[in-house]
Amino acid sequence: MPMSARTVYLGLGSNLAPRESHLVAGLQAVEEALVERRAVHAITLSPWYETEAWGMPEGTPAFLNLVAAVETPMPLDELLELLLAIERNHGRVRNPESEGYADRTLDLDVLCTSTSERHADERLEVPHPRMMSRRFVLQPLFDLAPHLEVDGQPIGEALDQCPNLPHVEPYPNPED
Repeated sequence: MPMSARTVYLGLGSNLAPRESHLVAGLQAVEEALVERRAVHAITLSPWYETEAWGMPEGTPAFLNLVAAVETPMPLDELLELLLAIERNHGRVRNPESEGYADRTLDLDVLCTSTSERHADERLEVPHPRMMSRRFVLQPLFDLAPHLEVDGQPIGEALDQCPNLPHVEPYPNPED
């Protein structure tokens, strides 16, 4: 029986030039791939934010971040495979042996769903295990879905409790 559509929230980020182009191309690739599979009903984007690189060497370029709300029936594990392929096609290199954070041309993460769907295996955990402590995720997520709750906690409450570290600033949407 096919799954009915629900909203899946995706986190997007890039800190390697040209950051805006990487994110726009990544968004286009996500939309095209979902349309090709007839697995998308709507995509809505949050405002963009610039976030200081955190846990990385001094001088590391800042990240651009946003959240996309994707209305789709696609199972989360299939969506993850699609996102990983798009990351690879846009120059993302993952090194499983590296410790800490690394520069990214394009980072695509499944954050959570509007239906409080849970998923846990060796490749994907939903809700994202660190999303509630990341202001660069919470702020754009709140902008898109201010009434959303994750594990029973309102996003607005989580945002109020989250320190602004690394520092997150509004960034002009390049498509405006």
